[in-house]
Amino acid sequence: MKHKTLGLLVGGLALALGAGAGPAVAANVTVEVEGLQQTLAPTAVTTPGSITKDGTNSCDGNTAIGALDVAVKGNWSGSYSYGTYSVETLLGEAHPFGSGAYWTFYVNGNYANQGACGIHVVDGDKILFYAGDDPFTAGEAAYAGEPVLLDAPTTAQPGVPFTVTAKDANTTFDADYTGTTTLSPSAGATVTGGTAPVTTGADGTARVTVAGGPYTLVVKKGNRVPARIAGCATTGSDGFCGTVVGQPAPPAQPAPPCVTNGHDGFCNTKDTVAANAAITGISEGKKYAKGKGPRQLAGKVEADGSGLKDVLVRLTRNDHGKCATYDGKTEKFKTIKKCGATRGVWFSVGADANWTYLLPSKLGRGRYVLDVNVVDKAGNRTQRLARGTSRVVFTVG
Repeated sequence: MKHKTLGLLVGGLALALGAGAGPAVAANVTVEVEGLQQTLAPTAVTTPGSITKDGTNSCDGNTAIGALDVAVKGNWSGSYSYGTYSVETLLGEAHPFGSGAYWTFYVNGNYANQGACGIHVVDGDKILFYAGDDPFTAGEAAYAGEPVLLDAPTTAQPGVPFTVTAKDANTTFDADYTGTTTLSPSAGATVTGGTAPVTTGADGTARVTVAGGPYTLVVKKGNRVPARIAGCATTGSDGFCGTVVGQPAPPAQPAPPCVTNGHDGFCNTKDTVAANAAITGISEGKKYAKGKGPRQLAGKVEADGSGLKDVLVRLTRNDHGKCATYDGKTEKFKTIKKCGATRGVWFSVGADANWTYLLPSKLGRGRYVLDVNVVDKAGNRTQRLARGTSRVVFTVG
């Protein structure tokens, strides 16, 4: 795993230069910390407006570092360089560079390609900070593998089994140390915290039973970073989880009806269309002043019955008849002989429903067309672009 960790360390530092884009819009997210001595189960927080840890350098609050600061109540320290904060001590556990371990982070199970000030978060995001292995320095034993993720309910009934799902994160790096993470079922992972340890099957699932009261489920697998989920189990009248002993349990709520349009893959239907996508952050017809062009692209994709495989983006520019398309591989605009958005080049921004992409710099003068295209795991892709949602046109200068 040394080559993997090398990418984590070098890539994370190099791309820290991308910090500081986007407005500070508060987000409701969860933060988990997995250290070698200290842990923090996923904790729900609302990000602040901004954060200035050293009294001088500030970052937007709706970032990974802003969420962490709220979750640990400011109990962290680190240095500021290249436009971002680097966490060195967290919850009293120190891992400065050169010690053999360092604090790194993932968002929604995906390797973070920018620094903690540069990753903007949205509602529902899950942020994990952990003590990773530093390949450049021999030292303390740290987590040499990537995270194993856990999906489990936070409420349950005592003695009634429920399903949990574990997934492995696996990241590959290109020549520029840009990481792309894929998630796959985690077979053979051990889940503890229930009435007995259980092992996940080939599909990454297992059945867990818990006793009444608070519980914390922990999933571990080899040298991977563990994950945990806290919850509470009650019958509704046993005194656990804020209930009153002897009080009749509230009537069971009927399961919500399954909603489908008949061809979206939900409710056992065949998935024949890709999910709808929308561009956020840049509105249709927006006019930016010179030097004030946007730098961060962002959007969201509705739930898809077969699952999201890839999100593709296309960005073209027309500057007084000189036309170009953004190339995601070189991270530069390249000239196109004939103008028109359809002559642009598509590039992948990953497979997150709430996706973001940070450009190398703010967009300069020109008329821009930004398109988003969705590919799901059934092979469906966006057929038609809709102005104002999956396509926005805006100008700079």
